[in-house]
Amino acid sequence: MSGQVTRTRILRVGLDLASAEGLCRITFGSVAGRASLSKGGVVAHFPHLVDLKRSILDVALDLWSRTCLGVDTGIGGGLPSLIRYLNVWIGWTRRAGLPGSCPIAQAIVELSFLPGSVREAAAAAESVWRQTLIMLIRDAIDKRHLLQDTDVTQLAWDLLGIYLSHHVSSHSLRDPDADRKAQFSVKRIVASIEATSESATHHRQGGQ
Repeated sequence: MSGQVTRTRILRVGLDLASAEGLCRITFGSVAGRASLSKGGVVAHFPHLVDLKRSILDVALDLWSRTCLGVDTGIGGGLPSLIRYLNVWIGWTRRAGLPGSCPIAQAIVELSFLPGSVREAAAAAESVWRQTLIMLIRDAIDKRHLLQDTDVTQLAWDLLGIYLSHHVSSHSLRDPDADRKAQFSVKRIVASIEATSESATHHRQGGQ
């Protein structure tokens, strides 16, 4: 087995473990056992546990990007693109084939328990999420789908809060109604800042 294939296998096992149990539960032994490798085989690729955990977060962020941003729907931006992203983002781990919760969201929840460089990687991933929301919100404002005086950073904060609340409710509390509640919260927030009813009709019809 080539070194790159082994490394990819280690990271996939680590990603699944982080999804199922959280990043704090990752050890060389837990990954090695599930990857059918010795601890030394894992250490050969990741000399320090923080290296492994940082790399798992990098892989998780790449998987999020491909799952949530990598599909060209032809929607054309604005509010439809924002709504489409939110609908895919909430519960994206199921679509990506992960066995449990979002590894990035779980790392954010565990932030104070993570070592420095891993904590920085988790915070950087959260910043990517936030900036993605800000970009989509600004585009919706530019296209006059949202009110021009919309507080972009506050709206991004609110939407990220819905995502993290859904994460806790769905995976920690096992709330079977978490998806519906999250979708309702998104619709309620968006409805409060849509520019006009005419604009809402316009974007629902795809700009025709």
